[in-house]
Amino acid sequence: MILNSYIMAYFVCMAMSCFTGLIAAFNGFPLWKNWNIKSDAEAQYSLEKKVYLIITVLFLAFSLRILMFPLWFFTLHTMIPSVPGAMCLVGVHNINPSVSYVASALKLITPVFYAYWLILNMLDRKIETQPFMKQKLWLLTPLGILILIESILDTSFFFSVAPRQVSCCTSLFDVPRDDILQVVTESSWLWVVVFYGLSIVFSVEAAYFFTAQKKSIHRENGWWFGKKTVMFIQTFFIILIFITFSLSLHTKISPLFLGLPFHHCIFCLCQEVWDALCSFFMIFIGLSLFLIYFWTVSSADYMPLNQRCGIFMKNLLKWACCLFFSGLIILTIHLFLVLF
Repeated sequence: MILNSYIMAYFVCMAMSCFTGLIAAFNGFPLWKNWNIKSDAEAQYSLEKKVYLIITVLFLAFSLRILMFPLWFFTLHTMIPSVPGAMCLVGVHNINPSVSYVASALKLITPVFYAYWLILNMLDRKIETQPFMKQKLWLLTPLGILILIESILDTSFFFSVAPRQVSCCTSLFDVPRDDILQVVTESSWLWVVVFYGLSIVFSVEAAYFFTAQKKSIHRENGWWFGKKTVMFIQTFFIILIFITFSLSLHTKISPLFLGLPFHHCIFCLCQEVWDALCSFFMIFIGLSLFLIYFWTVSSADYMPLNQRCGIFMKNLLKWACCLFFSGLIILTIHLFLVLF
């Protein structure tokens, strides 16, 4: 096992969040089942005090889990000098790939769910009737289980780490032996073109929904409010954009930005080119906020709440658009400088 100050700090954060994850996992469904804000019973009053205490604790826990997203990758980065053969995070992951890649994939997925819960909680505090309380309580158990799964994977990886020789990104991506890897590492403009095409569609769509959301504050309605179909379509669309963005970085943008025509590795790109890392996070966060917006307004109870929550949701869309477009502009400027 490799130990340094960053790994120890990560373990402390993980232990704190794991404890709260247990609280969420064991209390979520019972609280959801028994919650009834219209009840005047003494048991309901005691339940309310318990709910507010647990929500306060989990607010801190979910916020901590979001902060652990960049901390995880930075901690892995600090391990590179201790792993023989590792030049980037691929080498560190290859110590125990069956665990590490799953753990890293979860780090890209779970913060979106934690942020969604935090936004629901923020909106709920604005309205006396607490319309999202049942939804928040229902989500506690799944989110608590996710925290526990992440913690088990992280602990399993760190305790399996031994300073042994590993292969890194050159042997994995630049000289692929697998047919699938040969396809996804082919130096082609295809995925870059697809990504920019989808980005144009996203830009038009984002501008439309931002304008429509702004108008809906006064009209108190929106045709997409409460529509699960729209939510599923948008979820699929956002996932598609992120996948094509990752493939465009891997297949063409990484070799161009690194100045190495046959080197395909997102980890090396983010490690060596700071503005590529910055644009990656901006685009990722922008897409995540756009996704959370549709998850929120798709609630069947949202439409009558729009007058109270509409300004916040408009600002959420504004931040999603600004972050996505800023990341896209940074990426595009660098791409033009490299090409011309």
